[in-house]
Amino acid sequence: MAIIKTDEIEIEIQKQTMDKPGSNYLILIKSEDANNNLLKLFTSNKKPIIKFTEDNGNIVKNNFFCKQ
Repeated sequence: MAIIKTDEIEIEIQKQTMDKPGSNYLILIKSEDANNNLLKLFTSNKKPIIKFTEDNGNIVKNNFFCKQ
């Protein structure tokens, strides 16, 4: 697994509501810096789990969690 340093990250979760979608959710992860633009696409039939955590150097704690 690579760690990529970037200036900006955008995460979009798109619910597919058209008739007979290939999957229920499309997840786009975009990153951008001065030399590189990356795009990753993921699909899933299950609603994505969204977590936001904070690492203070000693422990990692959950600040936000969304799963329905």
